[in-house]
Amino acid sequence: MKRASRPLVTYSSSEDDAPADAPERKKKKLPSLASSFIVPVPVDNPALHQGRVRATPHVEGQYAAYVYIPLVVHPGTALYSLVDEVLDVIKGIVPAVHTIGEIVSCGRNTSGLVVDNSRRARELHLSLTRPIFLRAHQREGFKRAIKLIASYRTPFQASFATFSELTNDERTRAFLSLEIGAGHNELRDLLSALSPTLQSLRQRDFYSQPRFHVSIAWVLLDPNTSMNGETDTKRHSRACEGVTIVEGTSDNNLTSNGDIEESNKQSQAKCFPRVPHFPSELIPTLNQRFGARVSSAHIGGFDADTIVVKIGKEIFSWAFQGSHVS
Repeated sequence: MKRASRPLVTYSSSEDDAPADAPERKKKKLPSLASSFIVPVPVDNPALHQGRVRATPHVEGQYAAYVYIPLVVHPGTALYSLVDEVLDVIKGIVPAVHTIGEIVSCGRNTSGLVVDNSRRARELHLSLTRPIFLRAHQREGFKRAIKLIASYRTPFQASFATFSELTNDERTRAFLSLEIGAGHNELRDLLSALSPTLQSLRQRDFYSQPRFHVSIAWVLLDPNTSMNGETDTKRHSRACEGVTIVEGTSDNNLTSNGDIEESNKQSQAKCFPRVPHFPSELIPTLNQRFGARVSSAHIGGFDADTIVVKIGKEIFSWAFQGSHVS
């Protein structure tokens, strides 16, 4: 005869024990984090950067960097005067142009006191890399590599050869540039020295057919320009707060209430002119008027004796310390 099985212990249900009219428990809210613990996320606002748009999205812990040779052009020099003349011509032809490289230069007397801080010099950059991106732990190693390259490189003479128009990889900006003539071989040697470091960081080398240059002006390009250089006349070539204002009232520009879409409501904001490209006559005109002067070693020649790396907002430079072999 089998006995009926019984549980050793009988458990009561919490639902059975709870009174039918018991109030629901309120969930406690966790305290909010102090503002010091919150890392602000950068906002890509073209209005703060003359209409320019970030080409690579921001990544926390990643630092934009590039390597270049600096050229500081001081007031009173022939090259400074030449660049000023060229920029005046450009502004007359392309009013939307932006100049590059103005910095404040302070003069000092023999006692080291500042005597004049109103004179302005131009620092131009001769790029040796594309924009590259480093993680935090890679920064020191990259700086050491550039410092090592500088330690055995010899200063050399370089000079300009001609004016040219160049565009960035994203085709968002066009640059008026002075291309390098003398010094090209030494610059290629620097690219070869940089290449192993860039490859170890999985970054792209500089261009296989480099056109070494310094840029003195730039202009925003109209994204609505077709491949043959023609611009869509239905669109206004101005950028407002990073939005292209649309003229006309096609169906795509209207909301369900018939109002102009939100982007057009920003038409009162500061606008940044865009062009499809520099005028076709600009470069020939500049080379005809200024080509002989810019290619003159007396005017367009300079010493390449320092290498610079900019990582984020920090700038580090090292002088070339190699010696000439007789």
